[in-house]
Amino acid sequence: MIQNQTVLLAALFILSTIPPTFAQASFHPDKMDSVLYGAAYYPEYMPYERLDKDVELMKQAGHPDGFKVDWLTVVPNFFSRGERVVSQLKAIGIQTRLQTMERGVYLKRMESGLKEWPGVQIIMNATRMGGSWSNWYDGMFRCGGFQSKDMICVKALDDKFSKYNASYDRAERKKLAEEIQKIILEEHYFVPVFRHAFLNVIGPRIKAAKWEDVFPTITSGYAYPWEDIELKA
Repeated sequence: MIQNQTVLLAALFILSTIPPTFAQASFHPDKMDSVLYGAAYYPEYMPYERLDKDVELMKQAGHPDGFKVDWLTVVPNFFSRGERVVSQLKAIGIQTRLQTMERGVYLKRMESGLKEWPGVQIIMNATRMGGSWSNWYDGMFRCGGFQSKDMICVKALDDKFSKYNASYDRAERKKLAEEIQKIILEEHYFVPVFRHAFLNVIGPRIKAAKWEDVFPTITSGYAYPWEDIELKA
């Protein structure tokens, strides 16, 4: 049922079972006609054309001719990304308009819950590797969370999350983490739209024996601290 719902689309939660290592990337340029810049070439996320499948799913959902969405809002300032999604939705009959706003306004509205997003809305939020999956769940999914407020509120998952936070058993925490994220994806509470390919390069003048000398952790999007980076003599 679509009426009076807010539809959330977001970047994929980082699954606890997938260690985010550079060795995980599996890119085979010899098997591709061209490189799609901005796509992440992990085996499970290899890009492919799936318009026919999308149309079939629309028919199964009872909307063979599509439907109208009041607004599509992207996390500022990635408006060109939103324009691409609007055009792609139009191709399968979903009519919507791009809503732009300053980041401060966007964040304030996200903190205020559903009353700030009337009608049928698509919100493209984003998570990143920083922190952990539980950090993003607590702020963007949990009922009463900093950005989720009253938007989702799935008591069964919040109960699992409370059990996860209270547990000191590593195996139990891993099991709960996987269960929660699996349900989020399979029940389409959050719909993964893209996965960033954060490309980092260490130039020939940088004095570094290994990448950790410049990017101290695997969650580092940027090199830091600047004062510790040395140049070759």
